[in-house]
Amino acid sequence: MKKRRSRRLDEDEEPKAVREMRKNKNKQINQENKNKKGRRTKKDKKKRRKKVILTVMAVIILVLGVTLGISAHTWTTLAKDMVSNESSIVIDSDGNTIARLR
Repeated sequence: MKKRRSRRLDEDEEPKAVREMRKNKNKQINQENKNKKGRRTKKDKKKRRKKVILTVMAVIILVLGVTLGISAHTWTTLAKDMVSNESSIVIDSDGNTIARLR
């Protein structure tokens, strides 16, 4: 028995359907390469948008937490000063003591 050699036919000898399949395959490969290189798909855009929104929300929450912490500390020190049991001194425009209030 003879072994059959598979040889590729020249483009002129190939059937038309085979040529079209090759062209379509090459177009598909080129399209995939374009998508990979520079273009973002809709899924990629949605993922990126979600990441940006989550990052912005995290920054806002962090800033609010810091400002609330600072204001709470300020209010506690102010409240301690208001509650202290010291007598108040009433002074006139010349700097003379008029009265002491308890």
